[in-house]
Amino acid sequence: MQKDRISQMLLLASGCCVLLVLARITYRYYTMPDVASWQAFVDARGVTYIFLIWNLILAWAPFVAARRFDQLQTQRASAWVLAGVFVLWLLFLPNAPYIVTDFLHLKHKPPVPLWFDLALLFSFAGTGLLLGLLSLHHMQQALTARLSARWAQWLIGGAIALSGFGIWLGRFQRWNSWDIFTRPDALLADLLSTLSSWPELARAIGVSVLLSGIFWMGYGLLTALLDKNQPSKAA
Repeated sequence: MQKDRISQMLLLASGCCVLLVLARITYRYYTMPDVASWQAFVDARGVTYIFLIWNLILAWAPFVAARRFDQLQTQRASAWVLAGVFVLWLLFLPNAPYIVTDFLHLKHKPPVPLWFDLALLFSFAGTGLLLGLLSLHHMQQALTARLSARWAQWLIGGAIALSGFGIWLGRFQRWNSWDIFTRPDALLADLLSTLSSWPELARAIGVSVLLSGIFWMGYGLLTALLDKNQPSKAA
């Protein structure tokens, strides 16, 4: 029941994020001068921040995958099926905290007030980050039940570290999670090029460590809060 309520609240938060984007587009459409049609509005770059909706959809992928992993484990699915779902979860996990980096797009774009765009980006970033953190929590619980608490901690720690690297790949190298299936050769060539260049490698390590560290601290705070609300076990 608690998981269902969490999912409902996340859906509500996501819906509010979408409404903010639509409200922004509507406001710009009726306040931009010399816009005679919708196509002219689009050509004038009136439709901004709509990419955040797609990024939020991708942020839902690891949350859904983690919930599905838990369901399949309860249904006693085979180890191969569970491994496949885990890999999908791992590949799409960076998409959740990735939205935080979309603050790079923040700039004053009249007639929309800067504070509105700040609130809009914060709403998307907060919702996306929370989706990622909760997916980590769901997955750790499922892995603990299947393996052990120690193995689950190691796997989740590795997933967080890889997420920082994945965010770097997406933000700075412009790769997507599905490129590992659709363009593996180009992705591998890019990675090898990065490894052969010390300045680029240092940048990749720095960004990965910073972002995974932030992700890790957020997850630590979340688990501390959730553990605090758990009923204490009798001695």
